[in-house]
Amino acid sequence: MRQTKRKRRVLDLLVRSQPTGVALLNELCCRYLEAEASPGNSGKADRRKSFKRTVLSGFTGLEVHHLADNRYIYEELTAGIFARWAIWELLDQKYLSGIPRPKEMIVAVGKDACAAFSVLKENQLAVIGPATFMKDIVVLGNRELEISDFHKLSEIPWALWCFTEGGVTNDPYFPAGKLARLPYQIEIAGKSAVATARKRLPYR
Repeated sequence: MRQTKRKRRVLDLLVRSQPTGVALLNELCCRYLEAEASPGNSGKADRRKSFKRTVLSGFTGLEVHHLADNRYIYEELTAGIFARWAIWELLDQKYLSGIPRPKEMIVAVGKDACAAFSVLKENQLAVIGPATFMKDIVVLGNRELEISDFHKLSEIPWALWCFTEGGVTNDPYFPAGKLARLPYQIEIAGKSAVATARKRLPYR
């Protein structure tokens, strides 16, 4: 009964997601756990595992699409989707207390990691928590997913710095697999360098 209720809740969350009918697994998990929060946040890790197990087992009405795992980055994964995924990871880990407004954050993206920076007064930047290295990234849909769904999911409200072999671009549709590795230090014009992720997957 509990699993059936959870499946209905997942489909309901997808209907109310933006873009409609498609969302990242970690976003749905965060929204689900927030709605089902227990006193003292007890058992959150177990509930997260149970939620993901239910979703990844697949069920009628749910489309599960893998964009990255511990071996591959698939072609549908864009810089914008990777950045969106990283923000939900930071929200889940409580490094962010809520979704930042568009002008409050910059996300730097490489093929192996993302780093989020809070924009402070006088254009000063502060790193938000530890930078997030790439791991499993899964997109869910309440229908068969099309290229336009991944296109819409790539569109994020925050400034984006995509590191490529040819320089930095802000193209959210740039394929993540064709990005360069995220630099360990990022030089900010007129400011000192800021550090990014130290923990990386070695094959990327």
